[in-house]
Amino acid sequence: MLDIILIQHIESATNLLEYRQKNTKLDKKHSDIFGGFLSAIQSLSNEINIGEISLISTTGENGHHCIIIRKDPINVILLVDQNDPIKMWRDLGEDIASKFLQDYGTPLNHLEITQFDSFKGYLQDICEITQYCEKN
Repeated sequence: MLDIILIQHIESATNLLEYRQKNTKLDKKHSDIFGGFLSAIQSLSNEINIGEISLISTTGENGHHCIIIRKDPINVILLVDQNDPIKMWRDLGEDIASKFLQDYGTPLNHLEITQFDSFKGYLQDICEITQYCEKN
């Protein structure tokens, strides 16, 4: 089940858009910390030249996958349950990134994040076609 989708400006680490399911445990404060953590991990991996981080996983009863799609100048970050199909979410993340850049272009004005609010409708439509989102 999807918990959250973050669209993050890579250079500034600004969260441009956050789409969350109703029952996710991540609130705004957590998603800011989470986004900052992922930005730091990406910077470190680039600094020591080990390649891009594309998947972080946790295990256990509440295990999750954090799938990171990098498409300059954004990252699309999806946090999903550990039992969800990673390939499906990775493919959807690619589609989300492409559509976001198609709609808003590059370069992005990452300082005016309210301009991206309308993209939540597209994310809701994506959720409607998968069985891995909460139904409204």
